[in-house]
Amino acid sequence: MLQLKHIRKAYRTDDFTQVALDDVSVAFRDSEFVAVLGPSGSGKTTMLNCVSTIDRPTSGHIYVDGQ
Repeated sequence: MLQLKHIRKAYRTDDFTQVALDDVSVAFRDSEFVAVLGPSGSGKTTMLNCVSTIDRPTSGHIYVDGQ
């Protein structure tokens, strides 16, 4: 099982912060097929990058099999 709890991802520059994910919580069951849909710029790729550990979330927790 994969679970995201209160995931937030923000990209910061000197005086600007762009929030890509803001308090995202979702759980996926074993062997579940899931499609991630949304308009351009809604955070789909950012969420998948956090799940795959390409990026680290700014805050929140990602659990795989409860750990």
